[in-house]
Amino acid sequence: MLFSELFEIELDGTEKWFDPLLTLDTQLYIDPFLIFQDEFGPFVGAHQELIAFYDAAFQLVAESGETKSGTSWQKAISILGTPEVEEMCLGVTASGTGGAGSGKGKARLIAEALHKAIQFGLSNPKHFETMQLFQEGIAEDTISDAVGNILRHRFATFTKSICNEHGVDAVSRPHLRGRFNPLNRRWEKIDVEAPLNPFSGKQVLLVPKEYLRPMPTLNPSDFWGFCCDQSAQELRTELGEEITRNVKKDVILEKALTDYDSVEDFVAALERIGGAPYDFEADPKGLVKWYRKTKEFVKNNPLTFSFTDQDSFSEFVVKLVQIFKNFVENQGGWELVYNDDGKPKSESACQRLFLGIVRHYCLANDIDVSPEVNIGRGPVDFKLSRGSTYTALIEMKLAKNTKFWAGLEKQLPKYLEAEEVKVGHFLIVAFSDADVKRLNKIYERVGAINDLTGYDIKHSVVEAIFRPPSASVLP
Repeated sequence: MLFSELFEIELDGTEKWFDPLLTLDTQLYIDPFLIFQDEFGPFVGAHQELIAFYDAAFQLVAESGETKSGTSWQKAISILGTPEVEEMCLGVTASGTGGAGSGKGKARLIAEALHKAIQFGLSNPKHFETMQLFQEGIAEDTISDAVGNILRHRFATFTKSICNEHGVDAVSRPHLRGRFNPLNRRWEKIDVEAPLNPFSGKQVLLVPKEYLRPMPTLNPSDFWGFCCDQSAQELRTELGEEITRNVKKDVILEKALTDYDSVEDFVAALERIGGAPYDFEADPKGLVKWYRKTKEFVKNNPLTFSFTDQDSFSEFVVKLVQIFKNFVENQGGWELVYNDDGKPKSESACQRLFLGIVRHYCLANDIDVSPEVNIGRGPVDFKLSRGSTYTALIEMKLAKNTKFWAGLEKQLPKYLEAEEVKVGHFLIVAFSDADVKRLNKIYERVGAINDLTGYDIKHSVVEAIFRPPSASVLP
């Protein structure tokens, strides 16, 4: 359920705030660079507040010396521990809205990044997300969680103004790490007035749409691209002809630390050209439009099932897949897995679309659906269950995926073994006729796996082939 649905807010598309899904995190992150380039309302002064926080941490790390020990180092770890702000419903949590966030382990990664910068004689960066260039393991979730924590009080003020505008009731809750005081280097408690998310029991904090992206504007990949554009021949001479295509993260980190001038040049270039928030209208990664489209389809195509044994539960799973196949192939669902330029979206976009169909039907039939469940052998894409009696696993792969056959013959059987269940479904999405032709031996290979393992694995092929309007119907 969306925030706007719960509180019956009519949207007209001009809202400055992102309308979050309250039951599942959306894979978007707060980008501090976008805040830097456009501070407004309660976010005026936000960039300086971020800098003040990391300046305090930087000083503590510097005080700890080369040995990284003593009270200063421990104090730095303590203040850098910024857990996920569940109230924002952002990130990559597979089920629900609660992730691991930046706990003590990630706090150490950030402290290590600052320590490396100090050892190389670098000053505290103007943009703290530059830390990604110094230490492995610091990614968009770490950056976003940090911003959400440091600026929590500003997001709370922003949320309260929207609630006042739309008559949404808010409740007051204490937040122990609500605001950082750089003078005494301590987190301070604040009371936040915000609406409640009935699915998590936590408050909801809204985020401006113009501050959200799938990854920070300032990121290692774009930094490396900038370096290649500026000194391609030098890099080829040093690292080889293939370096621009096969570069590893540790090469980027070394470049950033040993040639900090290139980092400053990169940051200056970004400040000139600016960053861009996620395009919610085009939705190129399929992060937001899937929910409303699938909910509308399910509403118009209700389905109820009763289960008396595992076979009837297996039939329900097959029926779900058939409905998804019909939605994509015959009801225009294929449009949601293509960008405006006709290029197909990612496997994760297809998974979200399938989740939209499955989730609504499962709720209606008292079935629990969990996406990306880690069952000990890696994450299976979907697990459907009712208690411990009925369980089925679904693995989705694009036909063009280079690991396609491994998904069928290795991954899914291992997942079934780990879960001690017999029912599995291998769901294949084909974007072209060439993809479909690749599957000409799918029946034989599925049969061979079932004969070998004794499992009941079924498969389905969804032909999500691009179908642009013909010239005769174009305006």
